[in-house]
Amino acid sequence: MKISIIGLGLIGGSMAKALKGFGSEICGYDINKEVLRAALESGAIDRAEENLRDAVSGAGLIIFASSPETVIRNMAECLSEGTDAVVTEICGVKKEIIDFVENNMPGINYAGLHPMAGKEVGGFENSEAGLFRGAGFIIAPSKNSNAKTLGLLEEISKYMGAGRVITNKPETHDKVIAYTSDLPHIVAAAMCQEFPPEITMAHTAGAFRGTTRVAKIDPGLWRELLLKNAENIIPFLEIYINNLSKLNAALKNGDGEFIYEFLKISRENKIKILES
Repeated sequence: MKISIIGLGLIGGSMAKALKGFGSEICGYDINKEVLRAALESGAIDRAEENLRDAVSGAGLIIFASSPETVIRNMAECLSEGTDAVVTEICGVKKEIIDFVENNMPGINYAGLHPMAGKEVGGFENSEAGLFRGAGFIIAPSKNSNAKTLGLLEEISKYMGAGRVITNKPETHDKVIAYTSDLPHIVAAAMCQEFPPEITMAHTAGAFRGTTRVAKIDPGLWRELLLKNAENIIPFLEIYINNLSKLNAALKNGDGEFIYEFLKISRENKIKILES
């Protein structure tokens, strides 16, 4: 089976490397010719294509690995005449893309896929075959999905090293991801808006590094993701802001009892999250 990966950044490049041996050929497409050359020379892909239609021609599996708007644009360009391939994409928002496919491409075998893995840096040069080991993979079916589509996506997820594979409705995916991914990126970005000029690495430990790691962000991509999922993000962000306001007031008033209860509830809820 020919696997075509459209977009060879961090995720697409890592998928190309992780899927080696799964199909008969991995074909890569990227608008950056230097990225294509690097992917070919490194052995991540077996064939490089500079033409989008040529890249997907004859494929058994097509993976679109770029931003939501680019995915929709590329799908419209190269799949307008249909395909027999299983089609997926790896975007952090699902409902908009699934609505587009259902309304415009009812004949293609499509479901969304979201690997819960990444780094604070992007690009093919940072891709690695082991990126997905132990990661969660979320499959988001559409009306176009059939058993073959869903089965193949689960199979490739496990082949790439998935620790957990679950299925979500697109609405459920977007709502939960607003809390587990979008909100933490907002928190990290907000923390790094200002910082004490005296800071050095000697002042930082795991809490700071973990909390702010994803602030080294791709502004263009994350502007798109946040705006497209704003409906789901805003309620969680408002709860977060309200909780910060309460804690701020308690600190100003020296209310140790409130602070203790606040931290106790957080600890208990974190345990519940881990158990779930």
